[in-house]
Formats: sequence, structure tokens, C-alpha cells
Amino acid sequence: MLLPPGKPGVPPPPVIAPLTAPQQAQFDHGKQLYANICGACHQLSGAGQEGLAPPLIDSEWLLGSPQKTVRIVLNGVTGPIKVDGVEFQLEMPALATMNDQDIADVLTYARRDWEHGADPVSADDVKQIREATKDRAATWTAAELQRIR
Repeated sequence: MLLPPGKPGVPPPPVIAPLTAPQQAQFDHGKQLYANICGACHQLSGAGQEGLAPPLIDSEWLLGSPQKTVRIVLNGVTGPIKVDGVEFQLEMPALATMNDQDIADVLTYARRDWEHGADPVSADDVKQIREATKDRAATWTAAELQRIR
């Protein structure tokens, strides 16, 4: 049964901190990058494509720890991966040629669009993860990513 907000027994919606002016600039730039790089597979709507790319809407991979999400962008992901209970057999290519700011911007966009409220990602976050994984050439598997906090 669906209960309207504000009624007894209905938890209040989460409070989403508004983006600062610099974070909004990241979001706006990230939206352009997403349309040019990610939208072909994940669709502009974030709904994904069956057999090609999982949805990003409400994706635990996107909205969870940036430690995982940044690694996926930097090195790609391969093999079976469950997204919202549906298993995808996929090969997402590495996008490590993108600079740290562009990766932060596109992830900030995706983590805040489609009614998402996840925290923005900073270029410093990306830089630190890139440095920590600089010797990795292989794409990630879901099992490896699950071990990262």
C-alpha cells in the first residue's frame, strides 16, 4: 500500500544537500560529458539497454561508494554483474583517458540526476583512486569491486 508523505507511519524523504555553485558547474559539465560518452549505452534517461548496459537509475554501483564507481570508469568492468537484482554479462571499457575533473563531473552528474541524492565526486577523489590503482591494467569484476569499501 502506498502512503502519502506526511502521514503517520510514512518516513520522511531523505534531505538532499543542495549543490554548491562549483558542484553545480560540475553537474552541468558532467551532463554534457554523459550525453557524449555514456548516453549511447546507458541512455540519456539512465535506463540502460537490455543486453548492453545496465540502468544507472537507482544503481547501487553508481550511488554507492565512489571508490567503486571511479574504479569502474578508470578500468572498466567485465563479466557478470547484478544491478537492481538483474544480472548483466557485460564488458564496459576503461575510460582512463578522461582527466580527473571530467570523471568527477560525469559521476557528479549521474549521482545527482534522475532524482538521485548521492554526494558529488571531486577531482581529488579521482586523482587519489587513479594513483592507488595506477599499476592495474585489467578491468574489474563485480566480485573484486564488492570487496572495496
